[in-house]
Amino acid sequence: MTQVDLTIKNGTIVAPNSSFQAGIAVKEGKIVAIASNANLPDSSRTIDAAGLFVLPGVIDVHVHLRDPGYTYKEDFKTGTLAAAAGGTTCVFDMPNNHPPVKDVTALKDKIRAAEEKAVVDYGLYGLLTDGNLDEVKKLAQAGVIGYKCFMGETLGKIGPPSDGEMLDELAEVAAVDLRVSVHAENDPILQYRINKLRKQGRRDAYAHFESRPQIVEEEAVNRAIAYERETKCKLHLAHLSSVQGVDAVRKARQRRQPITAETEPHYLLLNDKDYEKIGSLMKVNPAVKTEIDRASLWNAINDGTIDMIATDHAPQTLEEKTKPIIFDCMSGFPGLETSVPLMLTQVKKGLLSLSKYVQLTSENPAKAWGIYPQKGCIAIGSDADFTIIDPTMKGKIEPAKFLSKAKWSPFENFQFEGAPVYTVVRGNVAMDHGSVDGTVKGKMIRPIVDSQKTESN
Repeated sequence: MTQVDLTIKNGTIVAPNSSFQAGIAVKEGKIVAIASNANLPDSSRTIDAAGLFVLPGVIDVHVHLRDPGYTYKEDFKTGTLAAAAGGTTCVFDMPNNHPPVKDVTALKDKIRAAEEKAVVDYGLYGLLTDGNLDEVKKLAQAGVIGYKCFMGETLGKIGPPSDGEMLDELAEVAAVDLRVSVHAENDPILQYRINKLRKQGRRDAYAHFESRPQIVEEEAVNRAIAYERETKCKLHLAHLSSVQGVDAVRKARQRRQPITAETEPHYLLLNDKDYEKIGSLMKVNPAVKTEIDRASLWNAINDGTIDMIATDHAPQTLEEKTKPIIFDCMSGFPGLETSVPLMLTQVKKGLLSLSKYVQLTSENPAKAWGIYPQKGCIAIGSDADFTIIDPTMKGKIEPAKFLSKAKWSPFENFQFEGAPVYTVVRGNVAMDHGSVDGTVKGKMIRPIVDSQKTESN
């Protein structure tokens, strides 16, 4: 074999069902050989991964990079720099921007912004909302990775579609053979409870938890599952947070409904007792819930009910997060620079295996969103995306050092053991021991689908 662009030697490759020592050769962004060091070709650059684990690149299916429209919070440059710093090679960006990505014109504006700035690869969601049924097919043809439907009000006062229109939109999603990620919370219940607690004069962070109890998620998850059964769309349930949400997904799986689901590190590592200590910085939708809910999420990860771990990276300014009344504080927080070390720490504690982590963050996302085996695995012909980790690296979360514009975190000072030391995007080393190369260019990733479905329906 002629000289290649990159080789990785002496590392341990981690697959979903095994791990083994081998070297990797990369040429023109693709994996061209997996072999012993002696059988690897010469290369322009070599990474010595002795003592390190080489994972398929982490794919985060749930981020809000705020570009365009809210770039004072984050943009494609700072958000993808944060992704690279945190070990993530591909992000899927949500559509609740300004303007929202509910039509092809808005999607093209977002593509232009991403093409100019992105450091890692990216997929872009289209929005399902009131009045854009006719745009679903057009968005598919324009290359969205899938769709997002908010069943509760979200940033920019974007309200949910009516139940009838949501059914029609999900049927259209099924027709173009893409997947829809649903934020499943019952909007009338949560709005009623917010108003009630406001009238009672509640200002504290715990009131956010009280405004979004388990029933808010349970009802909406079950409604979304019923709609999937009716329309046969590919349904993904974002950020599960409760026992009831998990149980609903588990029962649907027992009925062989092809549903996927995710959770986030904050639901796995925090509970409602932390509101007193962390306060409004941990405000997120759905709300972080009880220790019982947290335990149920871990069970769901290990029995396969939950397929993915994402971040819901949602930067806000510190001023937006620290208003006197909790209901005036914005929801969400940065997660791209904390997720991998926090979850590797749970691997170290024995709460999940490293192979399981690869399933949750690489293989399962790639398969669910139609980009496997281009991404999500280490195989000849696949994109050369790698998250290379040092399992012995220790430290603490230091938000002041974030590359995200949001330099704060509910996880500040959390101790970690295990962290990414290289992030490789299609053979380009985007991060080397904390130093991020902002000249690396990310590319838009489109799902591999039956083109006849997007063109003819």
